[in-house]
Amino acid sequence: MMSYPLRQTPKYARIKSQRGVALISVLLAVALCVILASEMLMQQSLQVKRVQNLFERQQAFWYANGSEQFVKTLIKKIIDDDAGVIHLDQSWAMTGMSFPVPDGLIEGQISDLQSCFNINSLYNSQWDQKRREEHKQAFVRLLDKLDIVKDNSSEDLANNVYDWLDPDEYPVGAVGYDGDMYTSMPFPYMAANSPFAHENELRLVYGFDAAVMAQLDDTLCAIPDYSDFVINVNTIDAENPVILAAVLDIDNSTAENIISQRPKDGFKDIKEFWDLNEVKSLKNLAQIDKTQFTVKSKFFKLVTNAYYNDMRFDLTSVMQLNEQNEIQVIARRFGGKVERKADPETEQSDN
Repeated sequence: MMSYPLRQTPKYARIKSQRGVALISVLLAVALCVILASEMLMQQSLQVKRVQNLFERQQAFWYANGSEQFVKTLIKKIIDDDAGVIHLDQSWAMTGMSFPVPDGLIEGQISDLQSCFNINSLYNSQWDQKRREEHKQAFVRLLDKLDIVKDNSSEDLANNVYDWLDPDEYPVGAVGYDGDMYTSMPFPYMAANSPFAHENELRLVYGFDAAVMAQLDDTLCAIPDYSDFVINVNTIDAENPVILAAVLDIDNSTAENIISQRPKDGFKDIKEFWDLNEVKSLKNLAQIDKTQFTVKSKFFKLVTNAYYNDMRFDLTSVMQLNEQNEIQVIARRFGGKVERKADPETEQSDN
């Protein structure tokens, strides 16, 4: 007797097909759940890391803030102990200061802002025009002695800084830059016509390209909202006598010789400085504005690098001895110094 294979009924085929679709649906659902779970875990991990970074950054900030408070106390004690006289043999002037703290380190460097040329002093509204011009010429001499002039004369550069500071829109000199001169540049901007908050702002002034700024780095400073010029002869760097040479209108070697006569613990008063034979013998002594020289300082800068675990926080603080004989912070700058390679094409278009 012959046998024949049974044929699947249409109902049985449909059931088998539905089971395959159901299996695929379950696998897709499981895969989707795995993806969602992985994404949630990743987001959670990122949130935890973000919170950790914020915590570590905040801790590093408080370390930097603690350094600021410590330096305020230190400077105040030095001023009180030494009758206000500031010199380079005091503890504030130590280099490479670092202090270990729990899970971190604090590095700090203090500098006297009255041992550099305050660029805000190039325009002082309280001075008459004669005194402004005399002081501007001191800045011209400083630029000449540093031998940094490239495409512009020292006189032009000084005029450009003066124009940036003075409140009007009229350029000084035949080729001065002010007002419309900046707005007509390929990348236009306005002149501030107000004091510099930081010496890096000088980069915006026409003629002060990256190369010029690099050479001026240890010579210029900007004391916020302070347009006077009083230099501390006790804190001028012996290796950088060009500031003293420019202000006294003498050559660098004479300035070096004067600084070499400075006692290790500085001049006790400014009269000791003027009594030096090297100073008394200056031919232009009668023309020198003696009010520009002192042995005391009331402006200081603290650069702090605070580390906590893998986090670093940089803080620059400008401090002032106020009229109440207290040290107060008058400016803060967060973040470190930004270095930028000079781009010849950019420099040319800017200047």
